[in-house]
Amino acid sequence: MVKILAHMIVGLLIAVSAFQYFKLGSSGSDAFPQRPIRVIVPFSPGGGTDTYVRILQKAIKDNDLMSQPLVVMNKPGGGATIGSTYVKDAKNDGYTMLCLHEALLTSKVTGQSPHGPEAFEAVAATGEVGMLIIVNETGPFQSMETFMDEAKERPETLKFGVNFGTPTHFAGIQLENTVPGARFRLVSAGGGASRLAALMGGHLDAAIFSVGEFVRFRSNGLRALAYLREERLDELPDIPTAEELGYPVYSSNLQYWWYPKGTDSKTVDYMADVLKKAMESDYTVNRSNELRIDPRTIVGEELQDRIDRKMQLFSEMKTSERLDLPDVVFWSFVFAAIFGVAVIAKSKSSEAGTTAKNDELRLRFDKAFWVVGMCAIYVLLMGLGIVPFVWATSLFLVGSGVYLTNFDKGRLIPILETAFLLSFGLHFVFTDLFAIQLP
Repeated sequence: MVKILAHMIVGLLIAVSAFQYFKLGSSGSDAFPQRPIRVIVPFSPGGGTDTYVRILQKAIKDNDLMSQPLVVMNKPGGGATIGSTYVKDAKNDGYTMLCLHEALLTSKVTGQSPHGPEAFEAVAATGEVGMLIIVNETGPFQSMETFMDEAKERPETLKFGVNFGTPTHFAGIQLENTVPGARFRLVSAGGGASRLAALMGGHLDAAIFSVGEFVRFRSNGLRALAYLREERLDELPDIPTAEELGYPVYSSNLQYWWYPKGTDSKTVDYMADVLKKAMESDYTVNRSNELRIDPRTIVGEELQDRIDRKMQLFSEMKTSERLDLPDVVFWSFVFAAIFGVAVIAKSKSSEAGTTAKNDELRLRFDKAFWVVGMCAIYVLLMGLGIVPFVWATSLFLVGSGVYLTNFDKGRLIPILETAFLLSFGLHFVFTDLFAIQLP
């Protein structure tokens, strides 16, 4: 009786998890959204992008702009390519978005990422941020002229803090190109706090800061040489534009919102409208002013025109050669193969003993070898997107379980129960409770 009851409970759990799985996979565009929308931020919590996404998240919630909430997920690493790749490979059902500034454009041009805007549907661009060229107030450079003269007379000696593959990197290249022979030693200097520490410690001669960063850090002894926009900033009228000084460099940044390629145009338009309304809310406008961000929104044809113009501009600049990301599937096979070879070698070396003992060891090594092979196939099926997580996991657990129990028919039912419970159950836990998308 207890055994029957246990099987019934397990069956019920499988049924509930499977129902949730198939419900999540069903479409319901007529009533979009039907569940929370995940916004992937490819940086750590607390950064500029993360802060701005959470401002809009609050504006959407407080003003009831959507029937479902935005769920912010941080996926830092790889110069933002880990998060962007995650969204690129996500289902194009409208429930997974990416918020990433112009680094998505520049990382494609520099080769840091194999994909760029062409792999996504652009939804909107929000919150424009102006850039400034900053030096230490007690340093030797009191003007742009002296700074650029030094870059020409002693090329590749001035340490200029940027972030490789981002708009700051390209602003540095643009600035070099305004004076024939001028060259900087471009240094990847990290976030605002890191750049500040490097400047104050003499490890950088200059760096690019956003207006908000400069206002926050100015009291530490920073001097702004030029503003990289078409017109002076009303709040800082004494800082000239680079163009005024004879260096026509323009650099600003917006937070772009992206959907996976192929997302329905109605869904894209819906989210663009939601973001536009959120940007116009009093809360967002006030917070934008506090952060010295222009609370503008670009959508539709204007957005696509801006992306095309920026890509053309960036593509004309000379950057470092391509840096490919590691192939996870390939390296999984490499390590699996190495482990398999080690198992075979160990099995062969154990043959010099008693026959019975060696037979037992050989049987265990054989099992280990075939289970490693099953793991490699499991990784391949999911890594290449051939089979989704639920079915790949079910096949792996059933196959390995049956093999390890020597095809004992009496254990088939518990193996099937365990496989389906773990497969559907883990999918439910990760996607529904933690909002983590699985293959």
